[in-house]
Amino acid sequence: MPSNSVTQARIQELSALIHQHNYSYYCGDSADDQGKSCKDETYDALVLELKELENQCPEMKTEDSPTRKIKGEPHSSFPSRKHLVPMLSLGNVYSLDELKSWDTTVKKLLGGQSPEYVCELKIDGVAVSAIYRNGVLSAGVTRGDGSEGEEITPNIKTISCLPLTLKDERDLEVRGEVYLPRKNFDALNQQRLNSADPLFKNPRNAAAGSLRLLDSTETSRRQLAVFIYTIAEGIPHEMHAGNLDFLRQHEFPLNPETKLVSSIEDVLEFCRYWEEHKEELPYDIDGIVLKVNSLKQQKKLGFTAKSPRWATAFKFTAEQAATVLRSIEVGVGRTGILTPVAILDPVELNGTTVSRATLHNYDQVERFNLHLGDHVTLEKGGEIIPKIVAVDPTLRSAEAQKIEPPSACPVCGSLALRPEGEVEWRCPNLECPAQQKEQILHFVSRRAMDIDTIGPALIEQLLTKKLLKSAADLYLLRHEDLSGLERMGDKSAENVLSGIEKSKKCELGQFVHALGIANVGEKTARILALHFGTLEMLMSAAPEEMEKIEEIGPVIAQSIFDFFQHEEQRQLIADFLERGVDPAEEKILEIIDSPFSGKIVVLTGTLSEPRDVWKKRLI
Repeated sequence: MPSNSVTQARIQELSALIHQHNYSYYCGDSADDQGKSCKDETYDALVLELKELENQCPEMKTEDSPTRKIKGEPHSSFPSRKHLVPMLSLGNVYSLDELKSWDTTVKKLLGGQSPEYVCELKIDGVAVSAIYRNGVLSAGVTRGDGSEGEEITPNIKTISCLPLTLKDERDLEVRGEVYLPRKNFDALNQQRLNSADPLFKNPRNAAAGSLRLLDSTETSRRQLAVFIYTIAEGIPHEMHAGNLDFLRQHEFPLNPETKLVSSIEDVLEFCRYWEEHKEELPYDIDGIVLKVNSLKQQKKLGFTAKSPRWATAFKFTAEQAATVLRSIEVGVGRTGILTPVAILDPVELNGTTVSRATLHNYDQVERFNLHLGDHVTLEKGGEIIPKIVAVDPTLRSAEAQKIEPPSACPVCGSLALRPEGEVEWRCPNLECPAQQKEQILHFVSRRAMDIDTIGPALIEQLLTKKLLKSAADLYLLRHEDLSGLERMGDKSAENVLSGIEKSKKCELGQFVHALGIANVGEKTARILALHFGTLEMLMSAAPEEMEKIEEIGPVIAQSIFDFFQHEEQRQLIADFLERGVDPAEEKILEIIDSPFSGKIVVLTGTLSEPRDVWKKRLI
């Protein structure tokens, strides 16, 4: 897996990119704004890469990670409105095999039943909710972050195909996808060309911008359309197909290509057909949405934190691009893992310029038999992005240099080693500056010791000025050490020292996680703390004893044992304790009676205290 130096930097980069794309996608109301966004497939790949990296290094996942949220934020120009029923996004699959696996999972969760599926075209537009009170359209709200969105009522009322009143005085909330037909998009861009205005990049962004115009008269001129695809409130039928019939009878615009099928084979045929014929439609689609037809079965399948288990989106095939591999950059993580990063000739792919690709390890380099100057094929799909998927050896120069594993750490120069049974090459020097920096960054991170007044820039300064050599040295810092640093006045220095002092009182699991033991994430650290109770008991435990814990296997047990046997690590822990760090003894909590026992609880919306506080209260 990627080294932690590359991983942390990539996680920060991905989070920033995703937040920017979210804003441009949902909130940009000009061609300039939407030009900063990216294609859905690129966005999905960014999210999937971030998820994979966070799964590999869960300690690096922050509370505000975009993987915890549904894309989109309320726009400051419009009033916010909470959704009575959350507008969750869908999970994605990127191949027919993945779709078949999803079907297998659904059937398993349904006890072997074979459900009917409703197949719908995935319109490339903007998700909205239309709310009717006493039969009158009273509000239009964008998806936003899933729990609240922007109220765009005047603009949604300009969509001519959306009924302003119902046939009866019922309360009803429907959801759909606002889009701009291709001919309307072409006409809009022609008008903008004639007036020397920036052109919109694609119909989806034009639709998003049009919904967020402050002048609804201008929105009306854009000639938006909508397809309604579900009922959120006031559901009259027990089948999704029946609810669609109800919507059709009440003159809501439904997509005419929607189809009810009884087998996964029919689903696959539907997907194959529309992937081949999508260009024949007068509007853009980017996949197929599959939903279990029975609402009773939907209820049984339930939800994850951000998407329903009873639905998924099949995304069409990823685009590819050819480029040239120019060099390899080696990153160093906090545990010494050396990770190769491919440096490429810049190439346009899915609306973004790609110039780097992470190669997981040197086994992957060997599988491709990579040489400098190789012509490679890149793909931005549902896995790590960007990724090299093919190499053309016929274009390789006879003088091309084969890429070999590093002989030494690129930072400290120590001899690189590959421990027996591992795929990663490592820097064995525990005093390697790159490792030290990553270890300290991990130690102060929110999911570890949570010293939020210390960031990468400050750590860099402290290391440069020799004020830090290890994370334990944080507890030796004085006011005069900090106040003279760049952008560090008296008040900032006080805040840093206050954060450090506050961190001395911590939970054992929190401290174990902060130590940065290889293969030990936040959850494993908590399990160890609950099992052994004290730091002394954990440090003296044999691998065999650790393996008795259900979640701990031999690899993790040996990794923990080796860490505590290392003299430098034992001295580091002694330094922490001597300087006031006091990990509290853990006690296993016995739940006598709780309405939340055995249930998955999702915390949404705005809370008066951090989510971690509420999580502990619920537990």
